[in-house]
Amino acid sequence: MLSRITFGGYILSLGLSFSLLSGCYDRAELEEQAFAVTLGVDRASGHKVQVTARVAVPSKLSGSSGGAGGSGNFQSGTPVTTAMGRNLNEAILMMNAGIERTINLSHLSAVIFGKSMAKEGLLPQLRTLVRYREFRRTLYAFVADSSVTDIFLGDRPVLESSATRLVEDLHDSSRRTGYAPSVQVHEFIGALETPNEDPVLPILSENRQVAKESKKTAGSGKHMQKDRLSTDAGKINRAGGNPVECVGAAIFRGDRMVCALSGEETRLLQFLSGTLRRSTYTIASPTGQKGYLSLNIRDAEPMSVKVNLSAGRPSLRINQVFEAELLGDQTDASFVDAHNRKLLETRVARSLSLSETALIRKLYNKYRVDPFRFFRYARGQFSTYDEMARYDWHRQLPHVAVQVTANVTLRRLGTQLDPQ
Repeated sequence: MLSRITFGGYILSLGLSFSLLSGCYDRAELEEQAFAVTLGVDRASGHKVQVTARVAVPSKLSGSSGGAGGSGNFQSGTPVTTAMGRNLNEAILMMNAGIERTINLSHLSAVIFGKSMAKEGLLPQLRTLVRYREFRRTLYAFVADSSVTDIFLGDRPVLESSATRLVEDLHDSSRRTGYAPSVQVHEFIGALETPNEDPVLPILSENRQVAKESKKTAGSGKHMQKDRLSTDAGKINRAGGNPVECVGAAIFRGDRMVCALSGEETRLLQFLSGTLRRSTYTIASPTGQKGYLSLNIRDAEPMSVKVNLSAGRPSLRINQVFEAELLGDQTDASFVDAHNRKLLETRVARSLSLSETALIRKLYNKYRVDPFRFFRYARGQFSTYDEMARYDWHRQLPHVAVQVTANVTLRRLGTQLDPQ
C-alpha cells in the first residue's frame, strides 16, 4: 500500500511539473489582448514620455488587408489611443486603463519616434523596448517630423485599410522613389554599436497642403503653390492622396538626431551608401534647348571606395559606374547622334558627382557625421579591433579630401529613337 501511495504521489508531482514547464500558467487568451500595430514614442512636458498606439479591431478588419480601404475604414478599424507616463513602461500601463484588453506589442509593424525625442537621444527608449519579449527588432523605425499624434491622426491612406500593410507600402514606396531610406530597428542599433558609423532613419511628415483639402477639392490642385518644387519633408507640392508622406532622412550622431535631409539629398545618400541601386534622374537638356530630360540610372558596377588614413590628411576616393535609359525628353534633340549622347552622359555624370560631393562636404564639415558608412573601407588599415575603435574618425571628417567620380553610359533610348 505504501509503495502505491508513493508511486501515485510521484506521478502527481511529475504531472504538476510538466504543467508548469508547458507555460500554461501564464497564458493569455486571444480575446483578452489588444494588439497594437503601430507605436509612437514622443517627449512630453516635464521630461515625461507620451506613447501613442494604433490598436487593431479585428471585427472591423476582416477581409480588408488587401483591398481598397479609404480613411473611414482605416481610422475606425485601427483606433488611436495615447497616454503619458514618467517612462515608456508607465505610459503603456496608463494606456491599459482606458482599453478593455491588455496592450500587446507582438504584432507591431513599426515604431515612430518624435523629433524632439530623436534630438534628445533614442537609447533610453530603445533599451526599454528591446527588453520586451513581444518587441521584435525587425520592426521598421521612423522619425516624425512633427508630433507623433499628428502623424497618427492625419494618416488617411487611399487604398489600404490595414495598418500593417500600410507600413509595408511605405517601405516599398521609399525603395521605388529613393526619397527615404528603409531602416529596421536592428539596423539602427547595429549602426550605433559599430565604431565610426552614424545611423539614419526615414522621416514621416504630414503634408499640410494636402491635409487641408476637403473631400470635394481633394486632388484638384486648388491649394498647390505655383512654381514651387521641393522634396523637403512635408513640403512636396502635390494634391490628393494620403496627407502623411515618407520623404527625407534623419541623420544621427550616436543616438541623437543632428539634421534632416531632403528627399533629393536622401537619394544621393543612398546611392553613396549602396542601398539604392536605381532611380529616376531629371536634368536640364545639355543641347542648349529649353526643357528637361529624365533617365533611369542604375548601377553598372559595384561602387569603388578607397579611404587612405596613412597620409597626413585622410582622403576619400569614390568611383561610380552607371548605366542610363532615356525615359522622357521635352526637346526635339536626337540622342542617336553620338555628339549629343556624349553631351548627355557627361552632363549627368558631372551633375551626380558635384551633388554627391556637396552632400558629403555638408555632412562632414557642418555636422561631423558619416551616414555613408565609408569608414568600413578603412578597417584593413588597423591591426586590431580595439585600435580601429579608438580611431576618432569624426574628428577627422572636416579635413578629409573628397573626390567623387561618376561615369554614365547611355544604353537605351526607349522605344522611339528620334523625335518626330
